Amino acid sequence: LVPPGAGHAKGRRYDEGEMSNTHQPFSSYWRRMALREQAGAIPAPCLYWQRRAGLNQVEQLIWERAHTAQRILDFGSGDQSLRRKFIAAGYRGAYETFDLSPEFPTTWTDPDAITGHFGVVLCLEVIEHMPLEAGLILRERLLSWVAPGGWLILSTPNPACIRSPFSGDETHVHLYPLHDLLTWALHSGLQVEARRFKLLPDRLTLGQHFRLFTQRVLCYLIGADRADSQLLLARRPASE
Repeated sequence: LVPPGAGHAKGRRYDEGEMSNTHQPFSSYWRRMALREQAGAIPAPCLYWQRRAGLNQVEQLIWERAHTAQRILDFGSGDQSLRRKFIAAGYRGAYETFDLSPEFPTTWTDPDAITGHFGVVLCLEVIEHMPLEAGLILRERLLSWVAPGGWLILSTPNPACIRSPFSGDETHVHLYPLHDLLTWALHSGLQVEARRFKLLPDRLTLGQHFRLFTQRVLCYLIGADRADSQLLLARRPASE
């Protein structure tokens, strides 16, 4: 199981040309390392992402932060399922979408044409499909679209998961440790929350319950993580 839209060519390859100093991973490396301890102290409870008609635990968390926004950008909107769920739940703002895949119609077909600011920018299961340099450039660009007081909400596979994040999708290229995502957000002056989540079917069989219990015990014994993905919820201060 993967979140809606994962596996599509969800984001643009932002790897043309040389990176600016702003996006160089080592241009502020030690300043970010100084924030590692603070990032490591941020709790990241584990939620469940279940494929269902209504909002699951992860989507409900996003809804609570996004439903009052006048404008949402879903960058890498995939099969548009989250947009449909939000509208069904009563969202009345402008839910704008971009995806590289032509399989579903989107608001934007060229990321360079996206204009203005958004109360919420979503980027769910996208950056792992890009090389590191491209992902670093993209997350800065995503942040540039967030209005003051707005949210950047980003999810990506968990490299600490006991099941390899590379095992489920041949287009996965690079993984991001959660503490590095949190450190980047803190370094960018954002207010930060974090979650991890486990991908599950809507209904579990007895055998699946047993496997989940076994996996949980094994993860505890060997120090691995059972969560398939991780969620960064970063809020831009209302006044900067």
